[in-house]
Amino acid sequence: MSQDSTLHAGARARVMLIIWLVAAVLALFTAENIWIDPWLRNKSRHVPSLTPEAMSGLWFLALLAVAVFCILLVVAQALVALDRGIPLRKKVGTGLATLCAVLLSVMWARVTAGSSLVTQSSQVNKGHSVTLTWNASKSPAKGYNVYRGTKSGGPYQRINPDLVQELRYQDRDVKSGTTYYYVTRAVGANGLESVNSTEITAKVP
Repeated sequence: MSQDSTLHAGARARVMLIIWLVAAVLALFTAENIWIDPWLRNKSRHVPSLTPEAMSGLWFLALLAVAVFCILLVVAQALVALDRGIPLRKKVGTGLATLCAVLLSVMWARVTAGSSLVTQSSQVNKGHSVTLTWNASKSPAKGYNVYRGTKSGGPYQRINPDLVQELRYQDRDVKSGTTYYYVTRAVGANGLESVNSTEITAKVP
């Protein structure tokens, strides 16, 4: 009887450890992608971004991993909530950790999907310029930066000298016969940039 009780207590401890570890992993992953990565790139343009490109294969793989971790977290929390042998304060603690981790994961999916900043259209006019328009950021933004590259996925370089206040930008410094790849980033009140929007391609005739 004593041995069964010990094993059961050990199983409880393992489940609660899993909850805290999974919640910590999700929180760290979200913080790196949403806050730490933009802050580092704001400090130095040479710092490589670790945030998956919006809607890319790597992004979907990360989304799948996040979803699996969240499901594991919710199942583990349900087991803890149904176990009468676990004190209420521990149930509340793991419950709050689970809730925060799941909410942060949803925030990560929304922000990194580029849903808050998606380039809608790209046109090339006779004067060999590219006009970009995009949706307003769902988060408060004091302006936008436009980045351009000659390879899909980057590297990108900022092309606007000043912060763009409108939801459009015209790139006049383009060469005929060249294909350009653009992304935009919202700039918050704290001066930090968001992750890249969905990449848009423009081929100059």
